Amino acid sequence: MEKYITIPTSDWFEIKWVLNWEEKYEKLIIIVHGLTGSMTEAHYYAAKEYFVWKWFEVFRFNLYTDWKNTRKLNSCSVTNHSQDISTVLDFFKDYKETHIMSHSLGWPSVSGVLEYPKNIEKIVFWDPAFDMTQRATKCYFKNESIYTTISGKEIEISQEMYREFTEGTFLDILQKQRFPTNRMFAIYADNGGHIIHKEDTDILWIESYIIEWANHWFTQEWKYKELFDQTLHYIEK
Repeated sequence: MEKYITIPTSDWFEIKWVLNWEEKYEKLIIIVHGLTGSMTEAHYYAAKEYFVWKWFEVFRFNLYTDWKNTRKLNSCSVTNHSQDISTVLDFFKDYKETHIMSHSLGWPSVSGVLEYPKNIEKIVFWDPAFDMTQRATKCYFKNESIYTTISGKEIEISQEMYREFTEGTFLDILQKQRFPTNRMFAIYADNGGHIIHKEDTDILWIESYIIEWANHWFTQEWKYKELFDQTLHYIEK
């Protein structure tokens, strides 16, 4: 089953979109995409298929789009994303249990939520880009705007987001974390570029797992299944 949902924000934007389920359950997974991503990327769609058949409802949404009344990437910030995730969590607060999955630079948006509803059980980071200052070094100015390039695609970001990149490292944010780190799980891709932070997350008592020979998007054969199996194993502990 599939239902399209629009959730209004407090500043007159709209959060879109889709909730999937096989039968109505009391368990929900919310998926948060990474920078320049969207809810329609292959690994999120595959995750929806997998977890629906594991008796979860799955909600995917876009942090920004080109659609009317939604946020635009070149005028929003990580703080806006955190606020919108908080709005989404509040919308689904009546579920018995909710788990959050975030990919790459989706993690600071999730970690920046000011208050988590009581039904939030676990947070799983998929190949998290914990050090945002790395992305700041890949930004550049052109025609009085700020750009970065991801996977060969040039994108414009806001000045506020660039400032957040330059000032925000994973240790700063995790040490201020309002959600228990012993209920977080990081799954690193062996070839994703972010595995260098595993020692740091170990120090913070964040349990982790490494998928060998996987890229940042886990697109090699069978890596999706390993990613989802490990996610499921953790959230069902």
